[in-house]
This record gives sequence, structure tokens and C-alpha cells, in this order.
Amino acid sequence: MTVIATFLDRQLAADAKYGGRMDLDECPPLPPALDRHLRSCARHSAAQPHANQEIRARCTQRPVFLRLLAYVYAGMPGYRPIWQPIFTDSGVPSDPVADLLLERWRGEERLAREAIEEAGLDFDWREVDRQDGQGLVVDGVGRPLWEAAVYPEDGYTISRYGPGRVLRELAARREMLASLDLSAKADQTILRLLAEPYAGW
Repeated sequence: MTVIATFLDRQLAADAKYGGRMDLDECPPLPPALDRHLRSCARHSAAQPHANQEIRARCTQRPVFLRLLAYVYAGMPGYRPIWQPIFTDSGVPSDPVADLLLERWRGEERLAREAIEEAGLDFDWREVDRQDGQGLVVDGVGRPLWEAAVYPEDGYTISRYGPGRVLRELAARREMLASLDLSAKADQTILRLLAEPYAGW
């Protein structure tokens, strides 16, 4: 699991560096479904990287969780297909927080699937101006979301919420939730971390 952990830690560090801001009001208009999807993601874009890092720190001895966390980055350079987790489709523990999470995730999944129709699966940020690091956010069909270049702080954050990545993250979170034993204090902490991005909703 050392190779997975090393790969995962690099990705989580990049998310933490660039994952805290997503101001779509400064951007030109987007197609409706894509706009709804990204605005939904923006509501928790600052909290999600922290929650993922905390889960990673608490799951060093749980290789299944490491595979689930890394699955979000499938398709990125360095990700190995043999790391893909096995999804069990197990039932989720009965708990009010778990029920709330499932409801939120169903809504996010619906928005992501609608956005796929307009913009494809995974987004990317490509640097185009070597002088000041600006680049384009490119959608899953290879088109720029906006013709104007943006700085990495904005572009990377937006690119990480491509619909395909969001769907992988939702699948991984559901599997984590289903594997929790809520009578164990450590698993109660994981549940709290899964819910952290939705605080105040």
C-alpha cells in the first residue's frame, strides 16, 4: 500500500493547495446543468480537501479506504488500474447522519449526470501562459469552459469537480459509509468527517 499512499498523498496535497476557492460569480455564464453542478460543488469546495486529508490520516491501517480515496484520481498520471477498489454494494448503517449524507449524495449524483450531457466526464486545467501561470479549464469533450485564461488557484479547483471525478468520489464515499461500524469510536470519527463538508446545509 506504500505506492498507493504516496500517490494519494501527492493528490491530496495538491487539492489542499488549490481546493479552497471556487467563485463562479466571477466567471462567464455556463450551460445550465453544468452551472448547477459546479455551484453545488462550490458549496463544499473549501471543506472537502480537509475532510479527505483527515480521513487519510486516520486510515493508514485500512488499505481498503486508501484504495477508495485514491479511486477519485483514477485516470490521472500515476494511478494504476489494479488499485481500483471492489465495490460491495453493502447496506449503509442506520443513522440520521448517514441518511442525510445519502440524500445529499443522491442530489449531487443527479447534478453530475446532468452535467455530463453538456460537458463530458473529466475536466482538466492546462497552463497556456508561461509568464504568469494562467491556463484554461478544459471540459471532458476537450473544449475550454471559458475562453479566458484563469490562474491555477481558480482553474485547478474548478477542474477537480468534473462530473466523472465527482461520481467516483461519491461511489467511494458510499462504500466507506457502508463499511463503517458506528459502535466503534474511530468509525464515528470517519462518519463525522464524511459529513463535515455539509455542515450548515
